[in-house]
Amino acid sequence: MRCVRVWFEKKGDVRFISHLDLMRTMTRAIRRSQIPLWYTEGFNPHPYMTFVLPLSLGMESENDAMDIRIEGEISDEEVKERLSGAMPQGITVTAVSEPGLDPKFISFARFEISYYVSEGAVFLEARINEMLSGPELIVSKLGKKGHKKVYKDIDLLPHVKAYELILKDGVPTLSIVLPAGSTTNINPALLADKILEGLDGDDYYIIRRKRLFDSEMNNFL
Repeated sequence: MRCVRVWFEKKGDVRFISHLDLMRTMTRAIRRSQIPLWYTEGFNPHPYMTFVLPLSLGMESENDAMDIRIEGEISDEEVKERLSGAMPQGITVTAVSEPGLDPKFISFARFEISYYVSEGAVFLEARINEMLSGPELIVSKLGKKGHKKVYKDIDLLPHVKAYELILKDGVPTLSIVLPAGSTTNINPALLADKILEGLDGDDYYIIRRKRLFDSEMNNFL
């Protein structure tokens, strides 16, 4: 028995499936691919499968990962080939490797927020620069107080490690690094919503997670 890390992309409409549905999708894909999964022992055996820092509903990813345990003599390349043929539209297996860094050491993530706005790129760039260069950027974040869920105000600016506004296929896109992981986790949708606050109701954005990093900004592998 050995552990392998399956790297995959999640794009398009599949971003709207929940994490639970993603787990079910991956389980069915692994069964269809006839990969010899390792199962836990006991009264209710189940396959070992863990996802690295699951995403919020509605977000795309280019560097997602899940760890599985397999049995038998099967190479990483064969695992990738079998899984690739069993995935639904929108999910693409990009690599299979031996697990490197433990997910508990993830500290940051790079996101791209692509904006589809009626005002255009010049207006958006000025708005973003004004917000991210100001003294503070207060948003309401859902948290817990005892057993109750409550909203509390937080300042996003201290959490922004780096950002850049680029044009990607003609679409104004904010590339930004935010805390991610078990210690501190900032949902980029908080910032994305704040930037669109008060604009045309038909404006929207798509968030895509590009890469995960440790505390020293080394790539998560």
